[in-house]
Amino acid sequence: MSRKCSHCGVKILDDTEKCPLCNGILDAGEKGEDNYPNIVQKARKLGLVLRILMAGWVATSAICGLINYYTYDGVLWSAIISISLFYVLFMLYLMTYTNVGYLGRIFSSVIMGVVLVVSIDMVTGFAGWSVDYVLPGGLFVIDIAIMIVRFINYKNWQSYMYTEFLVVLLGIIPILLIRMGIVHHPRLSVAAFFTSVLLFIVTLIIGGRAARSELRRRFHI
Repeated sequence: MSRKCSHCGVKILDDTEKCPLCNGILDAGEKGEDNYPNIVQKARKLGLVLRILMAGWVATSAICGLINYYTYDGVLWSAIISISLFYVLFMLYLMTYTNVGYLGRIFSSVIMGVVLVVSIDMVTGFAGWSVDYVLPGGLFVIDIAIMIVRFINYKNWQSYMYTEFLVVLLGIIPILLIRMGIVHHPRLSVAAFFTSVLLFIVTLIIGGRAARSELRRRFHI
């Protein structure tokens, strides 16, 4: 049985007494023709699918780990499979189960991708190519994405300052790795860090009072 909002004119399938759009009282409706989606049921189905996929990932990782243990030849290929499947699972969750915007999805997917590649590099003996090139390359990708999204949604440019600040903080990681002697080709890492810092400073200067207000609002200062 569906119920109808006399104010909005939509039919509600969810078990509720009030319209989720205008908070008005719902009238008794007729069976069939439910124009308003059952959000609760959809969320439950997505949650069930996610739990099934998680169980499948755990089972696959365990089986691959057991096979790798008995056939070990110096390569932990089971760890590579497990990490890669986890990344696929994370991307499915990010694209279907979260309400983050495009920039948030790009940021999360790039960071997890970098973690995946660094993990594979470590499992295979750590040649260092992941921190020399992939890590700073990921920071460049996020900076480019910020500039593109800001150009498209220029009216809300200040909302991207928080992400810019996070990229600056992440850019400190390769600098620290250079100081620790882990990064052997530092030019790309240094360029990525200063690009992030420059983008943030330019935004702060051009934004003026609005930019400073956004930072105070974000960090409660």
